[in-house]
Amino acid sequence: MRLTTLVFSLITPLVSLALPVSEYVLHARDAGQNVSSNTPVLSQQAEFSGDVTQCTGYNVDNTTPSSSGGLLIYLTLTNKCSAYGNDISYLTVSVEYETTSRLHVHIYDNDIHQYQVPQYVLPRPDGTTSEDKSDLKFEYNNDPFEFWITRKEDNAILFDTRSKNIPTYTESIQIEGAYSNYTVLPSHPLVFEDQYLQLSSALPDGANIYGLGEVIAGTGYRRNESATVQTFWTRDVGDPVDENMYGVHPMYMEVRWDEQRKKLMSHGVFLLNSNGMDAILRDGVIEYRAIGGTFDLYFFSGPSPNDVASQYAQAVGLAQVMPEWSFGFHLCRWGYTSVNDTRTTVTRMREAGIPLEVQWNDIDWMRAYREFQFDQNYAPDEYKAFVDELHSMNQHYIPIIDAAIGYLYNDSDVFDVYSRGHELDVWMKNPDGTEYVGAVWPGFTVFPDWFNPKMQQVWTEAFYNLSQVVDFDGIWLDMNEPSSFVDGSATNSTIPIENTTVVPPNYTPQAPPVDFPEGYWPNISGYSGNITVNGTLTYGQNGTAPKNTALRRSYTAEIEQAKRNGGSGPSTPDLPDYIPDIPYVDEPPYPIRNQAGRLSAKTVSPNATHYRGLQEYNVHNLWGTMEELAMHDTLLELKPGKRPFMVARSTFAGIGRKTAHWLGDNYSTFAYMKRAIQGVLQFNLFGIPMVGPDTCGFNGNTDEELCNRWMQLSAFFPFYRNHNTKLALSQEPYVWDSVRDASIKAINARYSLLPYWQTLFAKASEGGTPPVVPLFHEFQNPSYLSIDSQFLIGPSVLVTPVLQPNESTVYGVFPNGNGVFWVDWWTHSKVENSNSDNISISLPLGEIGVHVRSGSVLLVYDQPEYTVKETRDGGYGILVVLDGKGYAEGDAKVDDGDSYPVNELTCLSFVASDGKLCSTPQGNYHIDGQVNTITIIGVWNKPSKISFNGQDLDDGQIEYDDQVGRVKVNDVGGNLNQGWTLTWE
Repeated sequence: MRLTTLVFSLITPLVSLALPVSEYVLHARDAGQNVSSNTPVLSQQAEFSGDVTQCTGYNVDNTTPSSSGGLLIYLTLTNKCSAYGNDISYLTVSVEYETTSRLHVHIYDNDIHQYQVPQYVLPRPDGTTSEDKSDLKFEYNNDPFEFWITRKEDNAILFDTRSKNIPTYTESIQIEGAYSNYTVLPSHPLVFEDQYLQLSSALPDGANIYGLGEVIAGTGYRRNESATVQTFWTRDVGDPVDENMYGVHPMYMEVRWDEQRKKLMSHGVFLLNSNGMDAILRDGVIEYRAIGGTFDLYFFSGPSPNDVASQYAQAVGLAQVMPEWSFGFHLCRWGYTSVNDTRTTVTRMREAGIPLEVQWNDIDWMRAYREFQFDQNYAPDEYKAFVDELHSMNQHYIPIIDAAIGYLYNDSDVFDVYSRGHELDVWMKNPDGTEYVGAVWPGFTVFPDWFNPKMQQVWTEAFYNLSQVVDFDGIWLDMNEPSSFVDGSATNSTIPIENTTVVPPNYTPQAPPVDFPEGYWPNISGYSGNITVNGTLTYGQNGTAPKNTALRRSYTAEIEQAKRNGGSGPSTPDLPDYIPDIPYVDEPPYPIRNQAGRLSAKTVSPNATHYRGLQEYNVHNLWGTMEELAMHDTLLELKPGKRPFMVARSTFAGIGRKTAHWLGDNYSTFAYMKRAIQGVLQFNLFGIPMVGPDTCGFNGNTDEELCNRWMQLSAFFPFYRNHNTKLALSQEPYVWDSVRDASIKAINARYSLLPYWQTLFAKASEGGTPPVVPLFHEFQNPSYLSIDSQFLIGPSVLVTPVLQPNESTVYGVFPNGNGVFWVDWWTHSKVENSNSDNISISLPLGEIGVHVRSGSVLLVYDQPEYTVKETRDGGYGILVVLDGKGYAEGDAKVDDGDSYPVNELTCLSFVASDGKLCSTPQGNYHIDGQVNTITIIGVWNKPSKISFNGQDLDDGQIEYDDQVGRVKVNDVGGNLNQGWTLTWE
């Protein structure tokens, strides 16, 4: 439900307070800049120069050891420059060696008046070690103060703020076709002002940078190191390219090829700061510009990419273990206007034989789009009966809840959730103390103040009451940037609601989307979305078949040169002792590159206040995460002992310990199907591994070919949901026969792999290893650093989709170093790539490349069924792919798939060698299912005898295929709770 798909009658910009409306001019917008310039970002306040070249940084005044064995450095400002704020004269630099791989450097004001992210939102990691035991080394200069971080293993300088090593740029460069004056970097002093912080570090030429999100980068997963401005200001927007959007994750990983070691060396940098911020990349430099807060920096030594991801996750919070059912297929759309509509969809899925695990509802279930109130077509009795029906069939249900709460229009209006929050005084405020009133889907709305200690009570009560009708299994949190459709508060102490001049937008869709499916010619195909009409291919019949431009390799820019596992947080959020008072809260002197314009555009204004006067200016980027913390606690209270499951749009660093994420309001194009891969890789790096896109696209009209390909691709993402907008073409997988068949095939493979998925997510929750990674995480080859058209699920499964329309072959990289080879998941045939690791494979419509790495042993489910429970009840299989020496190994982590926290877990270890496969269990969870089948690939002579635990097996239990060297043993009856051995001769 986003503005991008709707027609509005009126949106009236307002100032946020009880102040007169003043014209807002952002002096330094990028739009329309057709030629390069040397103008830096201009200050929005006349008293500040905007000239950082007059800043000369800080000198070291004194140093002392810290109580934990680190170092405290005291700094004094050399001269006031007032570039974009009031200079802070005295700073402290805290240097702490927290673990062997993590170094914490925090630069903060001595008075501690700058805002810092509370422990409640992101609990700081524990740990102290000594400098001599650390992989990293901190060094600094005194006059001016500059520092650099070195990794001891290879003496590589990972972060370097010495200005002599950092290039400056006095001319702007293009981003997405327009010159951006944000890319003018005239000098690199340390600047620390109340509303502007600046810090730069040198980067190597051609730096391989990943992260700095949430973003859809035009260059793909690897960022454009020559021309990037990444803005951190959460925003409700339909999946733009190279702009700020829903989430804030100021973390990056850099990867370098070490020619001497012949390996990739990686490290990570995380800036913990919740204020609005820009991070600029140009050749040889990264520069941070924040409009508040402190420089709270964490450095991770790596050296492997998986090491960096793991070290980051351990610092910000390990991912929550997910319920097994959440890995099933999910279905939703905006436009199921009744319980009967929704029930019909569930029935049609079952009749088509397409497994459906979780049915969702969008905002259609709400009366007038007001949260917690039922639409007349979702009558409580019928609604409850429908959800109960799903549960009786081992299926699950998730409804949506938007961020804003409906406001009372008059004295006769009744809404108990609003009234309860009003009674306990938990809604966000205007600076004059009145309730801040924006507008979202219900019309006028208020916004929860998550910092108020009574907000949790109101939230839990509301969901408890909802649960008495709708026994939901999870919750979908949307619009929580937070989104508001008007700029500013509609009311204040002098303007009551009945006298407001604000007109909420008309959010009723006026007509079906006017766009035809991508590449379609309306005279041939109309709105059908079919591949052919009357035997004629519809895609590109006007002679201009578009290609997937997201697959291009060139840059889009013109290049000129608390408790992490299980526990919930405290019942009330902690607040700083000092609440900052922001001088220019609406128009800060430095205008971050918020592509919506002013900071209040389409969201709650930065001058809105929270509990004890805390301003939204400092915590805007935390709003969604605060809601997710509250929702997590609510789910634990309503469903104790069960794994909470929510999917949220706006995220901040570390919230993977509480929530899953979907990639937002994408588009029904091949480009956005491809871009989903970079989104999944990005959030796996950010420690939020349960992630996926709106399959087949949300905005616009999909078509048969695109939906066919996308349903198969998303079956190999962690979160798998098909969802689209109101009045667009229906895209449920039963709409087209070819999509139905492709979906069933892919979902069956997904369900077979569920024990593998569960194992990878268990490892993520225990140590932070990401479940989905690019090839370079596993294979030491610098040529793989830009590949994001393929990906790995764990170390053993390689996915190669077709991402171009009208094509049935694709080039894929199949690493072959050190004797590695790959076998096809579907046929078990070996990929012939000994002469090259980049080969073409045939993938007709309805096929996706899925290959298993040699030397792997996978625990799988033996027989995929309609639901996850039925699949699990059917028992297990084991897939073994022997390497060239007849060896393979693997492991699996098995629990009940539902309990929270996980107190019972059994780890299985599998080793195949010399004609023998051994299984060894360790743990306290009793595995109910038996091993039914064992498949071994790479046995090139038919065995004369196969025995299990010394007992010879009957020939009738054994199948052999000499074409692929495959032995399949049926009816094994193996007990996974005990060790066993299978031998073949």
